[in-house]
Amino acid sequence: MNIAGTLAALGAALSWAVASIQISRLLEHGRVTPAAANLFKNGLAASFFFVASLVVGGAWPVGAAWGWLFVSGLLGFAIADTLYFAAFRRCGVQTAATVLLLNVPVASLLAVPIVGDRLDAAVLPHMAIVLIGVLLVILDGPSGARRSGGEEGKSSRSFAVGVLLALLAALAVGLALPLGRHRFDDVGVWPGAFIRLAGGAFGALPLAALAGLRRGTTPSAEVASLVEPLFRVPGPSSVWGRTALTGVGVAILGLIPYHYALRELPSGIASILFATTPLFTLPLSLLVRQRVGIAAALGSIIGFTGVAGVLLVENAASIERDVPVPVDALVDVIPLSIDAPEGARFPTFVVDAERPVPGDGAPELPALVAVQDPEVAAADDVEERPPALLLLGFDDFAGPDVQSVLDGLGPESAAERLHVHFANLPAAARLSSGGLVFAHPERLGEATSTLDAGVRLSLADGGPPLRGIGWLGNQPELAVHGFTTLVAGDPGGSVVAVWLDERGRAPAANAAGDAPLPGSGNVQLRARAISPVGAAAPDEVVDGRVARSCPTDGVRLSDGTLLLAYRNLGTDDEVDIAIARREPSGVWRAPAVVHADGWRFNGPLVNGPAIAAEGDLVAVAWYVQLGEGQPAVRVAFSDDAGRTFGAPRTLFEGRTRGQVELASVGDGLFALTHESPPADGSDPGQLGAWQVVVVAPGAIPTDPIRVGALLGRSSGRLDLVEGPPGVAFAAWTGPTGLEAARITVERPENPSAAPSVDSSR
Repeated sequence: MNIAGTLAALGAALSWAVASIQISRLLEHGRVTPAAANLFKNGLAASFFFVASLVVGGAWPVGAAWGWLFVSGLLGFAIADTLYFAAFRRCGVQTAATVLLLNVPVASLLAVPIVGDRLDAAVLPHMAIVLIGVLLVILDGPSGARRSGGEEGKSSRSFAVGVLLALLAALAVGLALPLGRHRFDDVGVWPGAFIRLAGGAFGALPLAALAGLRRGTTPSAEVASLVEPLFRVPGPSSVWGRTALTGVGVAILGLIPYHYALRELPSGIASILFATTPLFTLPLSLLVRQRVGIAAALGSIIGFTGVAGVLLVENAASIERDVPVPVDALVDVIPLSIDAPEGARFPTFVVDAERPVPGDGAPELPALVAVQDPEVAAADDVEERPPALLLLGFDDFAGPDVQSVLDGLGPESAAERLHVHFANLPAAARLSSGGLVFAHPERLGEATSTLDAGVRLSLADGGPPLRGIGWLGNQPELAVHGFTTLVAGDPGGSVVAVWLDERGRAPAANAAGDAPLPGSGNVQLRARAISPVGAAAPDEVVDGRVARSCPTDGVRLSDGTLLLAYRNLGTDDEVDIAIARREPSGVWRAPAVVHADGWRFNGPLVNGPAIAAEGDLVAVAWYVQLGEGQPAVRVAFSDDAGRTFGAPRTLFEGRTRGQVELASVGDGLFALTHESPPADGSDPGQLGAWQVVVVAPGAIPTDPIRVGALLGRSSGRLDLVEGPPGVAFAAWTGPTGLEAARITVERPENPSAAPSVDSSR
């Protein structure tokens, strides 16, 4: 159990109970309306969270999430809280708080038509228990309302009006929950809370205007009466005395543990704990001489019991709906032989917009780029040779050893300058003209670090040798350049190259227009397009503040959009995964964080994300540390072409070294590979193995299957590429040299059994 999250949720419920009691005492004298008290609370809270978001930071929402969070706040903070406060003087705090418990079954019912949830029949008896508890409180009647803070001498009709107001508040909260569901997943606590509270503050103004029309006064007069108390200075002669300020202050402070508990606890458990407010108002009412009848106390307890039952059933049902990935055979890993020279290492697949499919004359395994290690290749020690750049699998290049492709790139032997690091590898992609673009790291000057390198662009338009077309980073300095991703299939026939660039000049602004912070190490994410004839366009800064030495990954969508996954460096040095979007027009959009892990890592990470897509369904996987000694892999899905992502699923907790790769295998399924440590985990230096699982939105991943053995750090990063339907190809460096495998995923006999695309789970 998460003790901190549990205590935070109970603290939030207690704070709202204290605030309810104190605000009810404020409203007793009638000098402030419920709407004005609520506006005062929401305005102060919104200001507090706005300042906190500027100081502490956090991810702001993207796109439609702004509107949904604002509407959620308008319903939950403006309408619901105003109605809830208005009910105090008519039916009492305890009655209003208990009736508000109805928001839980209301939200469960409304989630069916709004977000397509299914209603489990087992939840209905618990809903009935909630109603029984609420009815017991209501049956305590006007006398109970007077004991618990209602107006003296009010009739049963007034009490019924108070119950109706509390019921409407429960409906507003119940509607706000499904409308705003999953819109807070990737938004920081402070910015998200500010937007919701801003919706609550601004929403009070049109409500006041509507009230003026209903009462026959002018809208402007009603708004003036609402706003006027805000400008009364707190003090003995003001309406804002100690009681009011205590209630409002406690309500604002309670929002901090509330949002912390939302992040740390499963939603069902958090909601149960938040619903304990009526249990806290019972003893608190006695402290302020607001007595509660036996029927009201018993009804509060029964109502809460029903709420707990509803949420427990809903939580269990959501787990049951989270079914295993529907494949008849989990994964069938078929080893493939590669006719590669001795000493070949670090294979990466050639990126091709039109992937070759077995049976049409193309080789079964897509082409590979690799590096030949001279220490292994020259086993007889007859001749010391420089590293070689190899191309495997294309008929128009004679033989696998194409060291000659590096000739003619400069006065110094390009082969001697080849400067490969296990995570900073060569890459190649095919242009629409049929030529091949290569990007390979070269040593800069007297560089000694394995990370200090420039990236050379070269073109092969019919066979070796390569023709140099310049540096990827334009006259690079002695610093980190590389971790290059090439993405083919640009609408204009170009290949887009993306890389990390740590030049010594001042950092540039990113695509969002934000200047990177000082001390970021000047590491930028840059991109440039390479035309079908090999002409390189000017480079662009995609993000001016990114994690150092961390591989990137990209995918092309069917409409020509390019999505790039990489590690952004947050304002507090968090290394969260971000997505940059390049429209078919060539315009880069502002980057957005996939999920705010909040992980901080000081140093070169060399453990990057992976991204794959099928139509508008996009999957992103990445390595993260959840705590000291708690490595894990996370995967998140988007069903709107990468614009928004659902909450991530955490895999392999404590049993992974990351280095993830993803490939689509069709039908909404994705193959995910990672580096698994040895089973006993006793020696961090021991060799592990590559494993693969099949993942899908809303489905439990398959059990991991071993793909192949590692060769320590010399294995580099296994590369994975999409094949024909149901197939993905893998290549890596194993103990015996260059290895590859065909990963096949068999489809279910019943196509309807495939998982539905629902990024919300």
